[in-house]
Amino acid sequence: MRRLVRLAAGLMLAAPFGLTAAQAAPQAPPRPAQAPTPQPDGPPAAPAPAAPQAAPTPAAGPAIEQPCGAQAARFESGKGFKMVITRAGQVRTTNPLRPLTPEVNEVLQVVIAGKVATAYGPDFNTLRRGSAAAAIEAMLGGPIRWQPTLPVLPDALTIVAEEGAPLAQLAFKACEAPPAVKAPKAEARKKAPARRTPAPKAAEKTPPGFSMPQGVIGE
Repeated sequence: MRRLVRLAAGLMLAAPFGLTAAQAAPQAPPRPAQAPTPQPDGPPAAPAPAAPQAAPTPAAGPAIEQPCGAQAARFESGKGFKMVITRAGQVRTTNPLRPLTPEVNEVLQVVIAGKVATAYGPDFNTLRRGSAAAAIEAMLGGPIRWQPTLPVLPDALTIVAEEGAPLAQLAFKACEAPPAVKAPKAEARKKAPARRTPAPKAAEKTPPGFSMPQGVIGE
């Protein structure tokens, strides 16, 4: 009987202690509910187009050296023709019909296939191939005033025929050392034919049976 009374008293004491501990424990706050993300009406939007990429810039070629100064200027055509300019000058002449306006001809000393020649004309678009510089001076009627070094030449030169038809279009390629020039071949001297001494005439013989009369040969 006493045991039952003690057991009941213990249960009565334990009940309020459990409530106090439960009330003292902190409770986690409730997590707020997330609102649903609104979805747009209609089909999904297409992705934005990518920005166009800029085209690659081509690499710049080597700079053209002009003027060549004390060097020579090499010009070439698309067909393999090569002309090297070593000197440049001008011929100024006076036309009696226009005395106040002198005529100017450009003259270039060139090397073609190892041989020295000239190219001349009123401008660099109508150059004609010539022979020696002295012949050009005699033909144009004035001396060539050579410049000490090569000036700035055009990037393109045109060689024409006597009637004006274009023969070759030459483009500047590079500056280089003046090329070697072939020495002109010396003309072989013709030997004078040896003079032949005429053979002495044979003494006239008296035909047989023919006698000279006396007194023909003086004593």
